[in-house]
Amino acid sequence: MVSLRHAVVAGALLLMACPPADEEPTLDSRQLLIRASLDLRGVRPTVAEFDRLTADEAVLPDLVEEFLADERFGERMRELYTPVVRTRIDQFPVDAQDYGLDDDAAFQASVGDEVPRMIERVANEDLPWTEVATGDWTMANGILAQVWPVQQDAPGVDWSVARYTDGRPAAGMLTTNSLWWRYPSNGINYNRGRANALSRILLCNDYLAREVAFPRDIDLTDGALVADALRNNPGCVNCHVSLDALGSYLFGFTYPANAEADDASVYHPERERNWQNATGVAPAYYGEPGFTLDDLGHQIAGDNRFVECAVETVFEGLVARESDLADADALTRHREAFLAGGLTLRALVRSIVEDDAWLGRDAERAAAVRKIATPDLLASQIEDLTGYRFTVGGRDMLQTDLQGLRSLAGGVDGYTGSAPSRVPTPTMVLVQERLAQAAAWHVAASDAGLPAVQRRLLTVDFAVTPETDRAAMVDQVRRLHQRIFGLDVAVDSLEVTEALDLWSALYDVEGNAVDAWAGVLSVLLRDPDLIFY
Repeated sequence: MVSLRHAVVAGALLLMACPPADEEPTLDSRQLLIRASLDLRGVRPTVAEFDRLTADEAVLPDLVEEFLADERFGERMRELYTPVVRTRIDQFPVDAQDYGLDDDAAFQASVGDEVPRMIERVANEDLPWTEVATGDWTMANGILAQVWPVQQDAPGVDWSVARYTDGRPAAGMLTTNSLWWRYPSNGINYNRGRANALSRILLCNDYLAREVAFPRDIDLTDGALVADALRNNPGCVNCHVSLDALGSYLFGFTYPANAEADDASVYHPERERNWQNATGVAPAYYGEPGFTLDDLGHQIAGDNRFVECAVETVFEGLVARESDLADADALTRHREAFLAGGLTLRALVRSIVEDDAWLGRDAERAAAVRKIATPDLLASQIEDLTGYRFTVGGRDMLQTDLQGLRSLAGGVDGYTGSAPSRVPTPTMVLVQERLAQAAAWHVAASDAGLPAVQRRLLTVDFAVTPETDRAAMVDQVRRLHQRIFGLDVAVDSLEVTEALDLWSALYDVEGNAVDAWAGVLSVLLRDPDLIFY
């Protein structure tokens, strides 16, 4: 753990990103506990959990199992898949005002969360992963129930299971408004971009990542020549023979340009066969014919790549790097555990957190031992510690980009960035600094107005100073290190001495204990340990 002085230096982040050349890359039991808690619950361990580990390191597997059973596990899976499905964006074809609503921030957040909330339910309720492609349900809150043709199972609940009432096929996320609002199809694309989105998300097969020997002698302004090339030119047929057939399943979600809200909100079975006049390619799944989206959902769910893609996606999300051929044996083990566990995400994650790659014992990839917290993970641990969520005008600043800081904090906006940052950046440090300052002031002011037993971090009497009761001040600083970092720092340690020196300096300038404690907390919350874990 670096001292308070070093914690405010951005360069410390770069130093912690990689271990020294002569240091064996590994994580100790305390660091593994933090990693498990953050990856599986999105929060840092409690003091009691740190104490259990200190008393007996053999309890770590039991703690991991408790974290897997935690109700916040589903939220972590939701956030893991958010950069993959990329529906949490800042603009959709239809605005809140089109429905007579005033809160555009809440509307956009609701639309963007429909598919991630489905994944959260699959994870929390141990449903088989096939539900994301075959389920007859979705997730909705009060806003979506108000504007879309959906009926909630539990009206009035913030988010609950819901079902579309417009007769659309039952195919999990394949028949959600949010997915196809996020991936619209223009007048001549004929759902090809949408088909690729499904292929990328559920099969890990991104057509845009393929190397294509594109024929350069085709006049792209001549529609007839282009259509002929898609059917007959080998450089085009290689992709389009399967891509166009996938896209033909999706014409029920075709909307005209500048579609009105009512038109864009419902499924259009009368448009399902528009592929006949568009591409002339009948719906099919890699040569297997079908008719409607529920056919496609079952075809995808029955594809071996569907299971393998889920394994690959969750593995890469948890180890924070791309998989490669060296991971083949490990991915096979995790796939078998996934299948044996009934295709539940808990079974898959349980297997991955026993992998050397996640445990930080992958010596050949030493640079990846310490992972970087994603913006949502930074936000959730700060919120758990302080009760503060960085919002402005109803928008979560770490989940939005046009007005927020998600990309600057190393996240994915789904448009200009498709993968989270794996290396520290100056803007990441600045976002953490701003978040730490705001959260520190919030919790200091909040704790000052509460009885000691109800406070989050500061239980010391706010009238106490280092001069009047140094022992109480020392005890408070030590308890902060226990709660935030799981460290039992010594009474005369540099961490304690510098914290109290900083408190006194701020108190002399500001003249009140709230601001002084806010300053100390802002430094602690800017420690690299909250970014690297």
